[in-house]
Amino acid sequence: MILRKHFRYITAILFIVLSFHLAAKTQLALTIDDGKAHYIIQVMKHITWPNEDKITNFNIVILGKDKYLLNALINKSSSIIRGKSISIQQLEHFNEIKGSVDVVFVSKNKLSLIPEISKNQSNTLIINDGNADKQDQMVGLLVWKTNIKLTLNRKNIIEHGFKISNGLLDFAGTKADLREQLKDRESTLSNALHDAKTKKLQLEKLNLSLTENEKKLQNIQSDLVKQDTLLTKVQAELNSLKNDKQAITMELANRKMDLLTQQELIIIKGIEHQKQEQEQQQKLHQLKLDIEQNEEKLKQQINKLKQKSIIIERKEQKISGQRKLLYITIAFALVILLLKFVVLRISNSRKQANKELAHLNEKLYELATKDDMTKLFNRRHFLELTQRELSQQQRTKSLGFVLMIDIDHFKKVNDNYGHAAGDQAIINVANILKDNLRLYDIVGRVGGEEFSMFLPNCEKDIAIQIAERIRNKVADLSTLFRKNSIKLTISIGLTARQENESSIDSMLHRADKALYQAKNSGRNKVVLL
Repeated sequence: MILRKHFRYITAILFIVLSFHLAAKTQLALTIDDGKAHYIIQVMKHITWPNEDKITNFNIVILGKDKYLLNALINKSSSIIRGKSISIQQLEHFNEIKGSVDVVFVSKNKLSLIPEISKNQSNTLIINDGNADKQDQMVGLLVWKTNIKLTLNRKNIIEHGFKISNGLLDFAGTKADLREQLKDRESTLSNALHDAKTKKLQLEKLNLSLTENEKKLQNIQSDLVKQDTLLTKVQAELNSLKNDKQAITMELANRKMDLLTQQELIIIKGIEHQKQEQEQQQKLHQLKLDIEQNEEKLKQQINKLKQKSIIIERKEQKISGQRKLLYITIAFALVILLLKFVVLRISNSRKQANKELAHLNEKLYELATKDDMTKLFNRRHFLELTQRELSQQQRTKSLGFVLMIDIDHFKKVNDNYGHAAGDQAIINVANILKDNLRLYDIVGRVGGEEFSMFLPNCEKDIAIQIAERIRNKVADLSTLFRKNSIKLTISIGLTARQENESSIDSMLHRADKALYQAKNSGRNKVVLL
């Protein structure tokens, strides 16, 4: 009876509890899927596709029903990766994929399709949800309670032509992966050096070839001088032959005139001396014979002139051919000299550009990572290096300590001696920190007179010894500035990495609290929190 009376209230309470449970479960799923979407985008930023120069838009396919992940990726689809936008689609069956796909996210119930996807989509990055066979897997997302673990199979990724950044291997790879990555980089560098040596040898051969061509050009120029001398002689001979031809022509004309005159005299004498024809027939016959002989000689001389004319024409053709050869030789020599000048100019420009680029890269790296006054790491680079080292320690479960260091009464130094004295004091403290670093410790200037150190793989007693040693050396130091001796002390806050702690910000916050305790308890102290 009581149960019937309160049955309605019990049902309502159960409905409310069930609703809260479903809401919490839905919220957890949304958080995990948002984390998966974040890891998918980050993996794409740290992996380079073999055909990326042909990709204009990254196409992501979710294989399987996962509406929360689809919504999470759509929320992040505004990201631009190396100048390329992102498009997303969700499919239930692998056969529905049409065209080229850049990323396939395989849900847990579709893991058996990974070998087929890998075979048919050679340039596709496969990211699977949950455990998959190691030999088929490329990138895996493993959810453990509320955490997501990223795993990589570097061998499969590299065999498909992808390139992985050192940052991604440092975060999700193994030491063996990093070693293989370094070996590949060393091999690439060795090949580049080999290519440079080969090009240098080719350049030396080209220089030798140019030297030989210069010698050939000198020989050709010498031959041209000789040919020019020969040409002058031939032209002189030609002029002499022309003069001879003119003389013979004049002589032939004179003889023709004489012949005409003689013929006229014969006619006149024939009329006058008809009676003496018989007496003169013999003389006339002899004269005719002389004329015929003279004509024969004249024909022979004409034939000789024709032969000389043919010889002259042949020599003129030969001279014309030699002129053409001379012009071609001069043009070839000019082309060779021009090529030599262009090659030398390009080589010098390339060497100068490489030197300037290397110098600018060194300057940019120093400006981006180091504090200009102390030459320590600046705050941003210190936090990046420390966060990376802290992520490594979280995987190896090793200890690490953070020190927050502040110069005591620093404002009084600026007020009493000036900001230049304060700058010198900061530089002296920074030098002490650099001198007391271990090989793998990290130190940076994080504020005006504030410094921070990260001691990886360090036990508690050793961390305290390092902090006390630094404090004592600063206390023993005297900063000389314009004949003034300035004594300084520092306060240090020290804290250790807690279990499962992965953020440097939380460690810096605790170290900052320890620093304030050291300040409030009298300064010139080391406080562990």
